[in-house]
Amino acid sequence: MYRVVICDDEATSLQINQILTEQILEEEGIEYEIVTFEDMRVMTEALSDERAEYDVLLCDILAVGMNGIEAAKELRRLGEKLPIIFISSTAEYALDGYSVNALRYLQKPIDIEKLREGLLEAYQSSQTKGVLNFQVADRFYKIPFSEIEYLESRGRDTDIITHEETISVHMKFSDMEKKLPADMFLRCHRSYIINLAQAKDLARYRFLTKQGVEIPVSQLQYNETKRKFVKFQ
Repeated sequence: MYRVVICDDEATSLQINQILTEQILEEEGIEYEIVTFEDMRVMTEALSDERAEYDVLLCDILAVGMNGIEAAKELRRLGEKLPIIFISSTAEYALDGYSVNALRYLQKPIDIEKLREGLLEAYQSSQTKGVLNFQVADRFYKIPFSEIEYLESRGRDTDIITHEETISVHMKFSDMEKKLPADMFLRCHRSYIINLAQAKDLARYRFLTKQGVEIPVSQLQYNETKRKFVKFQ
């Protein structure tokens, strides 16, 4: 789930930004949730909550009271590192965006393709920063998605192959699949799930990973696998 925050103290602009964001994410086939705010201080407090987990912030700069730059500085001071896309009717504050490590600075009226680029860049980042949580005996694991190469079904167990080791988990393959982001991991065969970020190339009925391992691809799923791999690239 890609979680987007949009903040603008002008209701019409807030609605336009939300509509454009929804259009882009639906066109890209990305499952999403959008949370909106009309007050910078309320938004800052919400994002500062340790329980809050968001993936990108679309933020206006010109606002009554606390402006967008001030809100971003406060978030950074509190340790919040989520990507920020500033949206403004003027380029006056563009350089200030660098001080808070902004991902993009877009001027109104918004160019939808530039907004798409920013949202997709933040989305790719959100997919690789997650972790897979599971337990084996009395040991708890938190494996970053980016370190997983592929998964293999072995009866009632699932092998998780990472850069460093192979971990066998007593869990059905279908249940393990549900714990993985669908846009990053692809079940290309009844017994294999590959991390598309670890795929070097795709030939007929097999993937080759960056580590040189061949992963079989089901004949029935080949065309759909190829489409998803090209889209991911």
